[in-house]
Amino acid sequence: MKDVREKVVLVTGAASGIGRATALGFAWEGADLVLADIDSDGLQNTANLVRALDRRMLAVKTDLSRRKDVEKLCKNALSEFGAVDILVNNAGVALYAEFVDMDLSEWDWVMGVNLWGSIYTIHYLLPAMVKRGEGHIVNVSSLAGLFSPPAHGAYAAAKCALAGMSDVLRTEVERFGIGVTVVYPGAVKTDMLYTIRLKGFEDGIMNFARRFGTSPERVGKRIIRAVQKNQAEVIFDLSHALYMLKRLSPSFSRRVSRVWLNQMLKRKEKPAEA
Repeated sequence: MKDVREKVVLVTGAASGIGRATALGFAWEGADLVLADIDSDGLQNTANLVRALDRRMLAVKTDLSRRKDVEKLCKNALSEFGAVDILVNNAGVALYAEFVDMDLSEWDWVMGVNLWGSIYTIHYLLPAMVKRGEGHIVNVSSLAGLFSPPAHGAYAAAKCALAGMSDVLRTEVERFGIGVTVVYPGAVKTDMLYTIRLKGFEDGIMNFARRFGTSPERVGKRIIRAVQKNQAEVIFDLSHALYMLKRLSPSFSRRVSRVWLNQMLKRKEKPAEA
C-alpha cells in the first residue's frame, strides 16, 4: 500500500507511546484515524493532536480484552468510515513476574489484551478487507516474541503467539491483496516502562530500558514504511541481535538468559520483616 493518503487506519493502544506516534505519523501522511484505548484521557489527547492535523478521526474508549468492546469499536469504525484499510494492533500490557509468583488472573489480563485483543480486531475487520480485496494488518510483537527473557512468561507467551499467528495470516490472506506485518521492537521509551506491573521485583529493574530504549516515534515511522513497502517483518536492533544469538548458539543464548535472571534476582524485593 504505497500511498496511505485518504486511507482509514485503526490503531489500538493509541493513548500514548508507539500507538500515539504511529497514529500521528499516519495523520501526517494524510490518513484518517480510528483510535482505541482504555485510557480515556490519553485517548482524548491523541484525538486532539490528530484533529490539529485536519484529519478525520474517531476515538473509541475500548477494553481490548473484552470481545464486546472490540466488536463495538469495529462496527463504529465501519459505520463511520465505510472501511478500515489498515489495522495496527499495538495495545499491550506487561507484567514482570516469575511463574511461581503468578496468579491465573494475571495470565488472563496479559493474554487478554496482548493476544485476544488482536484476535478480536482481526476477526471483526478481516472479512471486509477480503471482500474489498485490499488492506494491511500490523501486529506489534516484541523482543519477547523472538528471545524470551526471564520473568516475561505471560508476556512472551502472548507475543510469541502473535508472531506465529501473523506468519499464518500473511500466507492465507496475500491472495486477497492483504498485507501482514509483524513488528519486533526492543526496549521503547513509553509509559509502559513506568506502568508495568512488577510482581516481586523492585522498580529499578526498568532503569536500563528507560535509559537506552528507542523512541516510539522511530517505531511509528518504521511501521508506516513497512505498510507502504508491504514488509513482512520489522525487527529492531536489540531484538535482532538476541534473535540471531538464539539461532546461532542456543546454548550460549540460555547462558545469557541465566545471567539475565541472576541480575534480575538482585532486584527482588526483600520480604517484609515480621
